[in-house]
Amino acid sequence: MKIKKTLSLIIVLGLGIFGGYWVGRMSPSLHEEHVHGTVKTDEAQEALYTCPMHPQYISEQPGDCPICGMSLVPVSAAETRGAATGKKEKKILYWQAPMDPAYIRDAPGKSPMGMDLIPVYAEEEAESEPGAIQIDPVTVQNMGVRTAPVERRSLSREIRTVGRIDYNETRVHHIHTKMKGWVERLFVNFTGAEVKKGAPLLSIYSPELVSTQEEYLLALKYKKSLGQSTFKSIAEGADTLLASTRKRLELFDITPRQIAELERRGSVKKTLTLHSPAKGVVTHKMVQDGMHVQPGMNLYTIADISQVWVYADIYEYELPWLSVGQAAEMTLSYVKGKTFQGNITYIYPFLDKKTRTVKVRMEFDNPDWELKPDMYANVKVQSMVSEATLVVPVEAVLRSGERDVVIVAREEGKFLPRNVEIGAEGEGHFQVLAGLDEGDRVVTSAQFLIDSESKLKEAINKMLEARRAKMDADKSPEPETMGHSGDRGHDAPASTPMTPLPEEVRTTMGRILDDYLTIQQKLKEDTLDGVQPVVVKIATLTEQAKSLDKEHALHQTIANITASAPEMLSGDIQTVREGFKKLSRALTDYVKTADPGGSKTEGLKIFYCPMVKEAWLQKGDAVENPYYGKSMLKCGTEVDY
Repeated sequence: MKIKKTLSLIIVLGLGIFGGYWVGRMSPSLHEEHVHGTVKTDEAQEALYTCPMHPQYISEQPGDCPICGMSLVPVSAAETRGAATGKKEKKILYWQAPMDPAYIRDAPGKSPMGMDLIPVYAEEEAESEPGAIQIDPVTVQNMGVRTAPVERRSLSREIRTVGRIDYNETRVHHIHTKMKGWVERLFVNFTGAEVKKGAPLLSIYSPELVSTQEEYLLALKYKKSLGQSTFKSIAEGADTLLASTRKRLELFDITPRQIAELERRGSVKKTLTLHSPAKGVVTHKMVQDGMHVQPGMNLYTIADISQVWVYADIYEYELPWLSVGQAAEMTLSYVKGKTFQGNITYIYPFLDKKTRTVKVRMEFDNPDWELKPDMYANVKVQSMVSEATLVVPVEAVLRSGERDVVIVAREEGKFLPRNVEIGAEGEGHFQVLAGLDEGDRVVTSAQFLIDSESKLKEAINKMLEARRAKMDADKSPEPETMGHSGDRGHDAPASTPMTPLPEEVRTTMGRILDDYLTIQQKLKEDTLDGVQPVVVKIATLTEQAKSLDKEHALHQTIANITASAPEMLSGDIQTVREGFKKLSRALTDYVKTADPGGSKTEGLKIFYCPMVKEAWLQKGDAVENPYYGKSMLKCGTEVDY
């Protein structure tokens, strides 16, 4: 018995999620056993047995459940009688297979799996909205259905990237000489030295400078002796000579203070001392003691790093959320607990065609010189989307590429799929532009199963309407067997078929799928070796597909693939797996809508992980879960498409 119960739990994990959905619909079988449209007598009802996990299965003999292997338990006759006598007879619309809801018939019988068909009542169909379904509360709990409210709140988008610290180009100074000469002495004699504004750098002996000083002293004496001349032209000539000689000194970068010292001293000074124009650090030194220097030679480069620039690469789809003047935060992985505040000062007007990124420049104060040029840093930019807007959790939205759907939870276990228009994504939420009201509750887990059943129900209703119209027109009885309403599996959500794509687009998408499978194989092994080049290749192929997709049939698919790139390139395996979820959603939807037949021929299969509630693509029958890797490699079940 222990072996049976263990086996039961394993099977229930695989089948119970979807099979449990039918408990609510089939619960009347606990009270009424329909056999060819009749109700059993009280005497017969006292001998009925049912499965604790699958109450839709009713047997007249004790034994084991054919679905999960658990032992059958007797049904209370008194409870069955009360239910049978307290309910009025309902009109049966059609009969349906318990484990394959796509199999429907006009009369009771057996499903292809050998199970009794269950009735679907006309009253249930009439009371519900189009596409709405109703699930028993117990089944809702067994399926793990969770809901969240539609809220009105502020929404911001967070952009994270890696930045590189560099010098502020406006604070870099080059020290030159404007005369020929020889270096007499170096006051700053090594690269990396910190200098203050006005500090001496070096002294130069220049014959030109010496002769100019002598000329100035002579002009000064001439001015003193002839400045008081009664001949105006002579006095003016002395002033002009002195002024021109002084100007030559100033053009040699002799400061007014040094000229005043020359006048006070009255004698020529052999050397000229060059001073630093700003506080900073010497980043380049190209001069040595005794070196002969020429005009225009770069002697020192001094950079003021009390304020630095930070360059970051931003993906093109993130550009709408950036603007000049926007605040930015920066942290260093090796400086814990400290955040640097800065601003975006410039967004470059061109794109890198290889990486599909735009360079953004930010400015940060660095009073303690803690930030060193060429350091790498983590940069975060918070962009406000709206101060007050309707939002839903990201996991509540089913995205098919052509439309976005949420499952709205109503009272008494009713669920209704609804098309919505979504806007920006941020902080784990989507902005809702249309389709929902504040206070609505949406399903955030197991919605794929609910959406699949809703679409199946709509399809069956349309088929029944067509058949009834044909019966009215032909005035002839309908054949007994309705057959299958479709070949779609009950575990996968329905998807709208995509317009046939050009061959070159399909070829490019096929190459993307091949690279996707490479990443899936890496993640199942818990490694990122070689993942980043593959992600870059996918980004390049995505751009090719975009340019070839003239009808924009893949517009949403391409946008979703592109959105996964930042996380896929992060280098952190947990972040990469988050990006892999987005990539899987985009490509899974593409496979189901573009060419499911061809994809199956290529051996592509869809598996679903109930732990992370995400699907992935792979080849082969053995489950290879990329979301958990070796720790839970076999967690997942294959779903049809």
